[in-house]
Amino acid sequence: MASRIIRTAFILGAGLGLRLRPLTEKCPKPLLPVGGRPLITYAMEHLQGIGITRFIINTHHCPESYRQAFPDNQWQGLPVVFRYEKMLLDTGGGLKNIEDLIMNDEQIIVYNGDVLTNLPLEPLIADQNQGGSEVTLALRSSGPLCNVAIRDNGDVCDLRHTLGTPGERLCQFTGIYVMQKSLLQRIKVGGIESIIEVWLRIIRDAEGSIRGKVIDDGIWYDLGTIEEYEHIRGQWPLWQSKSSIDGPPKAGIPFIRKSLGLGRYTLVHCNAIKRGGSDRLFYRCQINHHTFIFMRYGTARQENALYTNISRGLKYIGIRVPDVIAHDPQMRFILMEDLGKQDLWSLRSAPWPVRKSLYCDTLAMAARLHNVVLEDFPGSIENLQPAFGPDLYRWERDYFREYFIHGVCNISMSNQFAAELEDELNTIAAHLMNTPVCLIHRDLQSQNIMIHHGKTFWIDFQGMRLGSRFYDLASLLYDPYVLFTDEQRVELLRFYFGQVRIGIQEPEYMTMFHEAAVQRLMQALGAYGYLGIQQGKQSFLLHIPQALDYLKQVASCVGLSRILKLISECRDKIRVSPQNS
Repeated sequence: MASRIIRTAFILGAGLGLRLRPLTEKCPKPLLPVGGRPLITYAMEHLQGIGITRFIINTHHCPESYRQAFPDNQWQGLPVVFRYEKMLLDTGGGLKNIEDLIMNDEQIIVYNGDVLTNLPLEPLIADQNQGGSEVTLALRSSGPLCNVAIRDNGDVCDLRHTLGTPGERLCQFTGIYVMQKSLLQRIKVGGIESIIEVWLRIIRDAEGSIRGKVIDDGIWYDLGTIEEYEHIRGQWPLWQSKSSIDGPPKAGIPFIRKSLGLGRYTLVHCNAIKRGGSDRLFYRCQINHHTFIFMRYGTARQENALYTNISRGLKYIGIRVPDVIAHDPQMRFILMEDLGKQDLWSLRSAPWPVRKSLYCDTLAMAARLHNVVLEDFPGSIENLQPAFGPDLYRWERDYFREYFIHGVCNISMSNQFAAELEDELNTIAAHLMNTPVCLIHRDLQSQNIMIHHGKTFWIDFQGMRLGSRFYDLASLLYDPYVLFTDEQRVELLRFYFGQVRIGIQEPEYMTMFHEAAVQRLMQALGAYGYLGIQQGKQSFLLHIPQALDYLKQVASCVGLSRILKLISECRDKIRVSPQNS
């Protein structure tokens, strides 16, 4: 897994910027001001958003200007390493020249310092992870210079019409790519060489080693000429308003205005909120001095359409959730109350008395949900997602095996071991199915619990269904995003069981709690693998070490020898230490 996480970005900053003279006579092009700050800082901000923690910038023309722009060799607390080229080495030679700086990186992302874009980088990373290529280029389907030829499967077969291999389509290269460190072995030390020549050699030797990922979302500008630069500077306020990818859908603003009874020309300003790994898009929208949350949900999950009805039911039984102001099922739009930006996760380092009070508040609401008589819940229980049973527990186990054991750890199990593991985990599922059935949130973790005016509110409850209360308790108290001591968990569990009508003693409910935590943590690890590798959202991979530690802890509590053996193999494979950042 360590090799899948890209932590270093190489930003090309050594060019002469000849086409932008006289603006670049005394200033490198990446340091030209846009919106009152250096152009290169937009690339850094873009890269920071995908988890980059270190920048390397090559310099040549006016190198002292970079030192003045970054006097502490850092940006937003992230280190910036400069590599000066006494003689301009071009894009390939410059890359070879930083080889000693990336000894501990298996993959890096390379980014031209003169582009201004907010195209989503996650699909690029996901394609690189899945495709097995040495390099994956970020492409656009249209642009001023479409000279990258690709096959229908994404393989690059020609560049700049050099090889005479037209492929199925021509695309625009954005100046951004992900590469394996092994690519450097193909570049001569100390040579002056374009990276294009390196890629052409690779394509000649083995077509399929270079891939292209077409990403047309977001905006992209190449500031290659004075005209283009002045256009961007002149359009800056407009560009800045678009800096959240595409903003809400075109029909979103009229929906918001209509829902709030606003005039046609009332200004509505929306900024995207990056949340989780689902197919939903969230925006915080400001009207005058008030803010609201606008959501558009996709069709990948049927549960998304249940949000509004479940919200009404939860409010009816006394569980705090954001007010839904309007819902358009055909457009898949929801406008709701804005609870602010503080959630339980954001308070993970707060003193325990502060955290305990908020967790007890959450658990009191969980007890209210778990205690509810099903006939008293508004609406039909049959309209919820399918209840936890053999099929759903099996699906979570399969998800864990496919996307974590195979996808992240690259472990193949023998048939005998796989059968023994399945028996062990099936027993856990059977025990959970024997616990009393109740309504559960299904994803009751710290980032789904907002803090508003000192009280906790639930969000992301559209997956609510019938199941075991212990699944919710495990989701909350063995949440890989936060840390608890064993004593703190026991304290919170005792509080919860003082609120519910269930006649079991502490030793019994602790066993059930640990078994549910095994099931929940397998699901979480499967999700981290799927989102991190398949979807390119590599921040999820950072939570794997802590989730594995928790899984080892609870599996030890209930004596699961096969899962413990598997955890040991996984830890050897990923070779990273737990992080909680």
